[in-house]
This record gives sequence, structure tokens and C-alpha cells, in this order.
Amino acid sequence: MTAWTTRQDEIIREYGHQGAEAVAAAILRECGVDRSPHSVEHRASRIHVSLKVQQVCPECGVVGVRLNRQSGLCPKCTEIQHLNEEIAFNELLQAEREAATDPDEIAGIRRERDKMRQRNSRMCRKYGLPTRRERGNGDDAS
Repeated sequence: MTAWTTRQDEIIREYGHQGAEAVAAAILRECGVDRSPHSVEHRASRIHVSLKVQQVCPECGVVGVRLNRQSGLCPKCTEIQHLNEEIAFNELLQAEREAATDPDEIAGIRRERDKMRQRNSRMCRKYGLPTRRERGNGDDAS
């Protein structure tokens, strides 16, 4: 039987939230000592460390909080994620709004519309066709 070292006790405290099997694997990996899960449970009991498996937030690493079922994150990280999504959506809305009020683009569209009105007006005069206003379905303000 090998004596327990301070490092092994630290590993129990560090990895205790993952359960006895994970602690035994960590001790083997870091110290090279093969401890059974039962011996880890016994030692944890003696040094007053809980081996209850607890959830860990994958984003911030906080242990023992309830994780959101949909996001898989703790409440704080979930809210930060929602905030970032709203900020991104706001930036999208701002970009769309700026594009809709771009004076250069509006001027280009207006020039194209004026060009088409002029072309239609010339065609109506050339061939004696009724204009939009005479047809009754036009824009009277133009």
C-alpha cells in the first residue's frame, strides 16, 4: 500500500467535482500511482472533500451551477451570449438603415427613375400614346 501524498490530495480537491473515477485517472496521469475509485472515495472522506459529480460551464469553467438546457452554459454566460446576439442584430439593423438612407444610392435610383420617365414621355409623344396621367394609374405628384 502506497502512502497518500500532498499532491494526490490536491488532485482530489481539484478534480473532486468530476467524480471518483475521474480523480483516480488524474492521479494516475499526473502522479503515476494507480488508485482505485474506492480508495479515492475513502481518502476524500478522510480529508473532507466531496466527490459529487457537478456540472461545469464549458465557457467560464464555473463548477456546480445549473447549466441552461439549450445553450449548455451557466446563467451568466447564457446572458452574455444573448447580449452578443442582440448587439450583432443591432449592428445588422444599423447597416440596413444606413444602406436605405445612403444619399448616393438614392440619387442613383432617382436618376434612373428620371431617365425612364423621360424615355416613356418621349415614346408617348412620338407614337401618340396616352401618358400615365391620362391612363389614370400614374403618380399625379411627379
